[in-house]
Amino acid sequence: MNNDKLLKTVNEIKNSDIYENSENWEARGLNSSDQQVIDILRKATNNFLDRLVKIDNSNETSETKLKQISNLVDELPWDELDTEEKEFMADTLAPAIEAAGFNPWKIF
Repeated sequence: MNNDKLLKTVNEIKNSDIYENSENWEARGLNSSDQQVIDILRKATNNFLDRLVKIDNSNETSETKLKQISNLVDELPWDELDTEEKEFMADTLAPAIEAAGFNPWKIF
């Protein structure tokens, strides 16, 4: 199954400068995190999005997909981030989870 909305959302996030652009941090009332943290956020986000597309394309049931996505969320590098960075990553990933047909706020 080809989910065009998910693919479009994933590409927009992956091709954005969401973490790299200091204005996006300032819009959240935050100072930009250092480059090492930005690299962690970017790598984790891109890896999550790639795996989300694979899950979405699988022939698994909706319930199984939800469990797999929840496991992906649990595997994110939460321990390496502060509260604001965690929230920023969750807000960044939420549209992709939503495009896959799930409520991100029941997963995070």
